[in-house]
This record gives sequence, structure tokens and C-alpha cells, in this order.
Amino acid sequence: MKRLNCTLISVLTVVTALAAPAGVAAGELSPASASEVIDPGKVDVRFKVRVFGVLNIMGHFNRLYGRFVSNTQGGRTGVRMQIDASSVTTDDEWRDDFLRGPSFFATDRYPHITFSGACLARGENGAMQLAGNLSLRGTSRPVVFEFDSVGAKSDSSAAIYQARTVIRRSEFGLNAMEHLISDEVEIIVAMQSGATD
Repeated sequence: MKRLNCTLISVLTVVTALAAPAGVAAGELSPASASEVIDPGKVDVRFKVRVFGVLNIMGHFNRLYGRFVSNTQGGRTGVRMQIDASSVTTDDEWRDDFLRGPSFFATDRYPHITFSGACLARGENGAMQLAGNLSLRGTSRPVVFEFDSVGAKSDSSAAIYQARTVIRRSEFGLNAMEHLISDEVEIIVAMQSGATD
């Protein structure tokens, strides 16, 4: 992973509502325990993977919790998202059950997927990037999300963010069906913040 210059950009602090700081166990984050809980209806987590070398399969997660934290003294922000892995949906019941099983997410053993990050910076290509750690199936690895579109009202009362990253599923122990399913998986996170009416 490219090392980023982690000078935080205050104008994009709202992006921290995607998640919360590292160091908290996955099971500790819930709507009851989070101090500033985001509206799950305003966050969409999707993934895209190629199968048979020609067909893209899209999926998303229906249940997630997130919050943001900030340290006003140090000007730092942190983000965390916790996803219920069993809420994976690809519009195919058989495939969804298979993804929840031991060959992929193994949701009985690993019920949550988490992302924690605290480094928001501008990358070499000029795009905003958020660096953090993705924990999946008992493995945590560094990832960088790049923001490829940002929309906001002129008065800054509302904004829409979209961020993407690409992971190798084999690095998280997801090795099943290597001959049929691409190792690369694109993750897309879209978030709406504030009033957009």
C-alpha cells in the first residue's frame, strides 16, 4: 500500500461518519454503544467481482453500523464501520447462502466485517484518499479508499461521497473457486450526509 501524507483535510471531516477508531472490538460497536451513530439508510456498501472472466456480479450488505470520532485538540478524526456479514445480498438466494458459508464469509465464525481509518489525505493523483484497516474473516489488512465523486450543496448542509478500493480476496483467506471468480474485488461505499431535501 502506498504511504500517504496524513495531513487531515477538515472540509471532509464528515467522511468520518463512515465508521470509527481502531482498537475497539467488532462486537462493541452497535447503535446502543456508539456515541454518534450514522443513519444506516444513508450509507450503501457494495462490491463487484468478475466471474468466468466476463460477467460482473454485484452485491451489497443490508445491515451496518457506523460512527465518527474526533479529537478537537489534535484535529484528528477517526472512522469505523461494522457490517453484518450475514446481510450480504446478491439477488440470488442460493449464492447468498453460499457466500455466508465456510467457503467465503463463514459468518458463523466471523459475523462482522469492519473498517477503521484515521488518515484522510490527498493522493499523488490529486484525489482524496482515506487509509485504514479492513478486517474480514479474521484477517486485517491496510486498504486505501479513493473518492471518485463528491457532491455538496453550496451552503455545505449536505454532501454525497463515494469511495472505492480494490482488494485481493485471497489476502483475506477467501480462496474458494479461484478458477471461476476473480481474485480482485472492488468495494464501493456511498454516503449521504446532512439534509438533502
